[in-house]
Amino acid sequence: MEHLERPAEEVWDERRLWFEEQEALHGRAGSRAPSEQACALMIDLQAVFCAGAWAAVVILACAVTEAQGGSKRESLPGVQDREYRWLRAMRNRLSHENRNDPELTVEDQWLRRDLWEERARRAVAIAFAALYPSGAGGGGRDTEDSA
Repeated sequence: MEHLERPAEEVWDERRLWFEEQEALHGRAGSRAPSEQACALMIDLQAVFCAGAWAAVVILACAVTEAQGGSKRESLPGVQDREYRWLRAMRNRLSHENRNDPELTVEDQWLRRDLWEERARRAVAIAFAALYPSGAGGGGRDTEDSA
């Protein structure tokens, strides 16, 4: 399986640079110090992002978001409500499988890696918006909740 192999160095570097650009973009204008646990989880988040473990990115990004602000909606001022709802719903569908309608399938791992990468990038942007609430972007791009 191609995605179980280590990504090419160029792919890893491209992903790492994108991740670091997102951090710089959001961090420049951040007004609140990230929590210790959220920062520690970001290290794992970057590693799984660079590796291309897209479902793990979504799950960890939600953990980072909640570690930074707690699970209460009002404690996440930098994250758009619809983005936070999307991230939590996606994390919940990945963590609590509906066997009649799984969120992630083996077929997805083969044929829809690009879709899952888009979801992972959206999740990372939301996590950075939670870490740096007044940073650029306000919680990721304004896309449909079902993306």
